[in-house]
Amino acid sequence: MTRRLKFGVAAVVLAVAVACGGFAPGVAAAGPPVAGKDFSKPAIVILGYGLKPDGSMRTILYHRVLTGLAIAQAFPQSPVIVTGGNPQNGRTEASAMRNLLLTLGFPANRIIVEDKANSTVQNAQFSVPLAKAAGTSGIILVTSSTHQGRADQNFADAGGNMLATVSFPDGNPSVNIAQFVRDVLSPMTAIG
Repeated sequence: MTRRLKFGVAAVVLAVAVACGGFAPGVAAAGPPVAGKDFSKPAIVILGYGLKPDGSMRTILYHRVLTGLAIAQAFPQSPVIVTGGNPQNGRTEASAMRNLLLTLGFPANRIIVEDKANSTVQNAQFSVPLAKAAGTSGIILVTSSTHQGRADQNFADAGGNMLATVSFPDGNPSVNIAQFVRDVLSPMTAIG
């Protein structure tokens, strides 16, 4: 990851965590929750991306997982839902993401695998019930900047309580900057 991209991911993590009180786990917020959103136990949902024919991860998916991992570290009480089917060489997007998280030392008991979805609409339809069943307060959605707008709407349409968005920059600079601004504001505004 380049220095600029690392800075961008770090800035989004910091903005989301500060807005929701994620860096002070034992300390009560000084005022009411931001925009009425409850960040006490968000589900971090990382959206899949097509695997290579040999079943290995494409760079975009790798970056999405690293971005989700950074957010998950700010919310140690939260599960991470990895979502994506579309198997290649016997491996699904979700299983590839789970394996990467485990390789990076993320605890297996915090990972929820949704490996049936074959589209963003299905990612939402299958992940929202998993987040609710896990007793979470809502969803922080992680994907790429060129995909975030459509994904946000799909998750809102599926009944997800959308708390925030976090996007790895993957488009041209103007798309990346515009989505970065939406990501920073997302803890304080309606999504979808």
